[in-house]
Amino acid sequence: MDSVNAHWTGAFQVVTDTDGWQHFRRLDPALLISPATDGLENRATMGAGIRASWTASSGTVVLEAEGTSDSSPFDVLVDGTLAHRVTAAGPVSYRLALENLKPGTSVQLWLPHFGTVRIHEASLQGQGVRPVTESGKRWLTYGSSLTHCQQADGPSETWPALVATRYDWQLTSLGFAGECQLDPAAESTLQQLPADFISLCLGINSYNAAVFSERSYGSQVLGFLANIRKAHPLAPIAVITPMLSLPREELPNAVGMTLRDYRDATAAVVRVLRERGDHGIHCLDGAAVFTPDEAAELMPDTLHPNNTGYRLMAARLGPLLSIVANTP
Repeated sequence: MDSVNAHWTGAFQVVTDTDGWQHFRRLDPALLISPATDGLENRATMGAGIRASWTASSGTVVLEAEGTSDSSPFDVLVDGTLAHRVTAAGPVSYRLALENLKPGTSVQLWLPHFGTVRIHEASLQGQGVRPVTESGKRWLTYGSSLTHCQQADGPSETWPALVATRYDWQLTSLGFAGECQLDPAAESTLQQLPADFISLCLGINSYNAAVFSERSYGSQVLGFLANIRKAHPLAPIAVITPMLSLPREELPNAVGMTLRDYRDATAAVVRVLRERGDHGIHCLDGAAVFTPDEAAELMPDTLHPNNTGYRLMAARLGPLLSIVANTP
């Protein structure tokens, strides 16, 4: 019987402490500074999009882990179909049997996308077990809670995970609930990671926290995008403007901007970059993803989609992102 430890994909860093526990980081910590970025650092320790892949002809997933009380579950997928979904909250120990596998069956273990988890053992034991190195397009996606997807039922059902699975892309998810503020740590991470295609969903956190005004928001977005372009001169970039949020569309925040203002300002930056010669950057209208009636039904708190909403986001954004990703 073979036993192969997890080789993690989708993390910026995996750090093993002196007691053998693995900890995960989705951001370069060099540009984090307490207390200003404590919230961002917390979100960056969460395992959204991080996974391990094997092939096997029989197997048992062995998992020894410990998660925070707010952790979403672990997902185990067999040939792309959910086989096990198990809690990650507290100390957990699992032996998850996978039955009736054909030779070369694909097995994936997805870490909880929300809540912080540490891993003492994650392995696949069985016959013909081999680690898998993903080979699809390398996709970096950055955004807010609407990319982090806390409300998804499990880590394989966030909209980035669904899109990556559909198109066989190598996902790195840089969704940070409440913390998409164009931080230098996020910019640096996006610059350092390899990418064939990049998407960024910008604006909603800046509206909610009133971080940038009319004077500063467009300039900040421009600098953020320009620096990412310098690091990835050939990668197509899709900028997604804020999703529809009915109570916020015309309601000024503390700096006098509505959500519609942030959406218009984001689109204007992309338009300027294209006029200056960057035809590899594209703008997708976030307000068009849901109709007003769908937003009222699928966003119970008027801001975050439910699991059905995230599936619809994947179904509608996926084809648009695929067009951008495959644009020469």
